[in-house]
Amino acid sequence: MRRARSSAPWYHRMHPLTWILLVALVVATASLALRAFRDASVGRPAPQVQVLNGSGVPELAQRAAAALRARGLDVVQIGNADSQNYTHTLVLQRRGHAGVARQVAGALGSGRVLQQLDATLLVDVTVVLGRDYAGEKSP
Repeated sequence: MRRARSSAPWYHRMHPLTWILLVALVVATASLALRAFRDASVGRPAPQVQVLNGSGVPELAQRAAAALRARGLDVVQIGNADSQNYTHTLVLQRRGHAGVARQVAGALGSGRVLQQLDATLLVDVTVVLGRDYAGEKSP
């Protein structure tokens, strides 16, 4: 003999203990994922950034440093570049991996990422601000 099918949806036909176990499994998985995310972000220090003004616009390095600090980056040095004629902003990877330099460029909203490794500078990234960051057109 065939058994008559219930018209109730599948989730109404589940045993209550099954529901309890299913919810416990979902909560435990979410808790483990959240803990792993927190542990990964806490163990990693903020990238150290050097900001140099190469645009010729006064106080531009200070404004860019404030923007980077607001994004959680550690600006350890602010100064002037070797020249004040940079047309484009450069984000130079000094140590670590290129993802850090891309993160800094994203926080600035501009910048061409280049790899120029130099561990003697003791920074992860050097930013050389150009006239494009100042909003000025190239001559």
